[in-house]
Amino acid sequence: MTLLFLSLAAIIAIVVILVSAKHIKAGFEARGDVKEQQKSEKRKQEDEKILDELNRKNLSEEDLKDLYEKIQNNKKDKDE
Repeated sequence: MTLLFLSLAAIIAIVVILVSAKHIKAGFEARGDVKEQQKSEKRKQEDEKILDELNRKNLSEEDLKDLYEKIQNNKKDKDE
């Protein structure tokens, strides 16, 4: 009788762990998605801030092209 009770308890524990693991995994994935979304929003805000600053400076078309080329060169250097 004790053996039956212990085996039943072990089976219930295993089922609870398996069912919970599915939800815990989904929670971790959702958390990762939220963090990624926050990072992208932060980048967008930074980009908008930079664009606003550039608009306030009233730069010429040539100045903007030079800035763009410098940015592209910096990105290439960081990637290498």
